Amino acid sequence: MGDKLTYDALAVHDGKYWIVQVKGLPANHAGITQGRTWPEAERMTKDVVALLLDVPEESFDIALRPADPKMAEAIAKVEKTREEAERAAAVALDALEEAARLLTGEVTVRDAGAMLGVSHQYIAKLAPKK
Repeated sequence: MGDKLTYDALAVHDGKYWIVQVKGLPANHAGITQGRTWPEAERMTKDVVALLLDVPEESFDIALRPADPKMAEAIAKVEKTREEAERAAAVALDALEEAARLLTGEVTVRDAGAMLGVSHQYIAKLAPKK
């Protein structure tokens, strides 16, 4: 099973509504919808694509972005920072697991926890005795 097709959509905030235009649809389809809130605009965008193409909503994704460049840039910055934080957290966990295994071979689980700044229960979970 391959990756889902993703449709890009741009949303313009106009008064109380987000007006959304879907990109990448077949030439004879105009995917335009609206929502009062961002979540509603996302739901309505999914609905309109599913209805226009007569496909289940689960068969595709929507990449909804604000048309305003400053808003889009702010969101992209947050997403990039979150991805970097997730990668850093994974590296930190690997280092913690490695340190827990090394230390528990030499000192008690309680001392290893204190040395690494985590609970002894967490150390026992990371480096169980064999």
